[in-house]
Amino acid sequence: MLWFCFGHRSRKAARAVTRAFNQRLKPFGLNISQYVLLGVIARGEHRSVAAMAEEVGVEPSALLRNLKLLEARGLVAGEGGRGRGGRRLAVTPAGADLIEATIPSWRQAQADLASLLEGKADETRQALVRLERAAQALGRAESPLEELKG
Repeated sequence: MLWFCFGHRSRKAARAVTRAFNQRLKPFGLNISQYVLLGVIARGEHRSVAAMAEEVGVEPSALLRNLKLLEARGLVAGEGGRGRGGRRLAVTPAGADLIEATIPSWRQAQADLASLLEGKADETRQALVRLERAAQALGRAESPLEELKG
């Protein structure tokens, strides 16, 4: 191959994976970002929008749009407001029921994709983690090789 760009190829792969998962979640009225956001809120581990956006892998503005959609559907509820305690989010009973209903479809999508990777699913998972870490280091450091080695 004469030309290969990690940025282009990773974006192309990410879009394809996103489309595949969105297709599987469409009958539930969710996309993969909303589904992951529901899971993050259900775990109750993140307090800030920025932390949730980082976990979900979207910009804070996109997270807020998805959050408003989930709230409008009655899947997520928030209480409190600004300040030190901030707004606390929780999955409603309807949201918990939807998460439970989607698990078989999500698991099947995972299994189908792993099968299509022809025995390379674990290797692919590891490569994706390495790619993410390397790209984060590249984005942070003037000399990314120094950061990765240290």
